[in-house]
Amino acid sequence: MDEFNGVEPLFPDRDSDEPLARQFARRLRQAIESGSYRPSSRLLPSRELARRLGLSRNTVTSAIEQLIAEGYLESRVGSGTFVVANVVKAAEAVEPFRQQLTAGAARFQTARSALRSYELGFGPLRAGVPDLTHFPVATWARITRRKLTELSEYLDYGDPRGDPALREAIAQHLQQFRGVATDWRRVIVVEGTQGALRLAADVLLAEGDAAVVEDPSYPFAWAALASRSVRLAPVPVDDAGIVVALAPPARVAYVSPSHQFPLGWTMSLERRRALLAWARHNDAYVVEDDYDSEYAFDGKPLPSLQSIDRDERVIYVGTFSKTLAPALRIGYLIVPPHLAELFALGRQLSTLGGTRYVQATLADFLAEGHFARHVRRMTTEYRKRRTALVELLEEGLPGAHFDLRAAHAGLHLAIVASPDFDDLAAAAELLGQGVYVQPLSTFCVARTDCRGFVVGYGAAPLPEILHAARALVRVARSRIAART
Repeated sequence: MDEFNGVEPLFPDRDSDEPLARQFARRLRQAIESGSYRPSSRLLPSRELARRLGLSRNTVTSAIEQLIAEGYLESRVGSGTFVVANVVKAAEAVEPFRQQLTAGAARFQTARSALRSYELGFGPLRAGVPDLTHFPVATWARITRRKLTELSEYLDYGDPRGDPALREAIAQHLQQFRGVATDWRRVIVVEGTQGALRLAADVLLAEGDAAVVEDPSYPFAWAALASRSVRLAPVPVDDAGIVVALAPPARVAYVSPSHQFPLGWTMSLERRRALLAWARHNDAYVVEDDYDSEYAFDGKPLPSLQSIDRDERVIYVGTFSKTLAPALRIGYLIVPPHLAELFALGRQLSTLGGTRYVQATLADFLAEGHFARHVRRMTTEYRKRRTALVELLEEGLPGAHFDLRAAHAGLHLAIVASPDFDDLAAAAELLGQGVYVQPLSTFCVARTDCRGFVVGYGAAPLPEILHAARALVRVARSRIAART
């Protein structure tokens, strides 16, 4: 018998001396026992299964009858053949197959190492997600039903840059919400921020190029760059944003100036101008991640980098994951005019575009004013949660050991602890109590002095947030007390 790592394929091995019916029955039995087929899942009809595998129908029916007799399958009159529940067996220890990775595949090992213990997470303190119970379901469903009546228009390939009506709506939204200077022809619709970063890397970076990233920063951003064999150049962040004076020459800088992720600071206007000067001097581009700037609570807003860029150096990135829902998988880039066609080609070569009727639904949702109303309503709600959470944390955490970075915008805040605080151990203790929180150290690229927590207030109702935050305070205080 040929050796395979794991379950053998159902397609027959005609070089084997094993009769085809016995071979097929054995392989299907193995697949069922391994859990490859869910309990109560239905097999293809025997005639179709035989045609797909190049077997005779008699061979297939003989094997199926054998497995019915053994209790692996059951036949339901008029419905078909189904896998019986409770026939999955515990997997045996198998020596893993050792295959030399190609250089391209090995790049993703680097990315996995870069992510370390970072997780997207769950629970009321999860950062970077909105409260999905407030999603405007009725309005969205009404527009979706309208678009589904026109579905035949959206079933073919479309413009890889995205639905034109959505691109127009995004351009108008950004001009009014963020003062971004653009027209719809420079808008590229992608699958969220991650899709935007991958496309920007495809167009702007070659293997071995250097990319400046904020430290700490969004792990999935710098891990994606690391997976492309890009040399990361981490630059520290302080209360005025990335320290541009420490930035080395590079091809690209990835920054989040409006609401730095994860520390929450806003990049000063002076630093913004210095960063644009750095890009001009180094013939580089700046990827501006403006991911949740719609939720501004206090303070005078600063202009986006893109709106003060006079040299066409800024690629502006936004997403609807933080304002509506991550599952929509819709983000966008605003690209300089001289790069618009190249980004369009990059988009075409990667995916040929996204789901057209979902984009058309969002276009109407924006154009009819529903999105602006939703943001206004949720800004009020998130401001209330942020205020209550800040009050609890300021009262509960000892100021000598924890610095609360209560950001003026967005869906999270940072609790910065003293450098000797073990945030990983504290997070593990909280997880044992059913409370998930992201340790600040998992956001650091090269720095070893950042400790604390990144705390969200968008994912759950306020009572659940405060309950989880009280547990965080208890664990943090007890660990500080144990050291003194």
